[in-house]
Amino acid sequence: METKTCAVCGSAKPIGAFPKRAGKAARRGTCRACQRRRRKKGASGPLGPLAPYEPGPEVEPASPGAGAVPVLPPGDGAGTGAGLEGETVPLPAGPAKRKRKRRRRGRKGRAADGMTAAGSGGDDRSAIHTGRPPFKRIVPFRGPFSFDVGLLNDKGTGMIRLRGRRETGKRWQTEIETEVAIRMVREGAAGIVHPRLIHKLYTKSDFRLLILQRDGYTCRYCGRYGDTIDHVLPKSKGGLSTPQNCVCACSACNLKKADHLDFAYDDEE
Repeated sequence: METKTCAVCGSAKPIGAFPKRAGKAARRGTCRACQRRRRKKGASGPLGPLAPYEPGPEVEPASPGAGAVPVLPPGDGAGTGAGLEGETVPLPAGPAKRKRKRRRRGRKGRAADGMTAAGSGGDDRSAIHTGRPPFKRIVPFRGPFSFDVGLLNDKGTGMIRLRGRRETGKRWQTEIETEVAIRMVREGAAGIVHPRLIHKLYTKSDFRLLILQRDGYTCRYCGRYGDTIDHVLPKSKGGLSTPQNCVCACSACNLKKADHLDFAYDDEE
């Protein structure tokens, strides 16, 4: 069996115990065991025989009162707190820097800040929400629109085309009855492009914000804070989503009204 002498430990070992050199058939001069031992101990510089450790002189603390920790031999248990007896190094003077914690407020905390008490009753709606979204100027779609319903002409089909835009800017279109198209134009929800085509003036999100800002986020029925849209003439009875038919309402009044036409808010409920 072919053997080779290790340049570090001086032992004769089989040729397979020495790693190959990159791109060459030759073997390295240090065996794998010695290389692992050197890497583990954190040795640096050219490979050579390991010199025995000799303790050096003691180091005095930098200032009186400052603590000291044992000095570790190089490459032996660094960072573990174990060292040789009688060898110390000074600790930095002054208090340790404390890591600052960043406080994050959740949704519940933000919502609680926006609520202020009003009134003195047992009503769960006696708090007025003041954290309204910032005002946004709602501008209807611009175009060569006309609002004279006498221009509409379905040519006997009884249907008018309705176009609109989504929040993403994508266009959509459908067909509606002529009577519905006339009501949409009269109630300010659409404009006439030509006798057989009308175009909606607002997207869904803009229309909702338009009604809330117009009514000042105040419920039309109870006078408290409201953030929902209610149809005065319910959609189930032929009501349309137009500025004239929609009002701001709180969620409780919106649920109580449902599809009634003669809803009146009762404070005792």
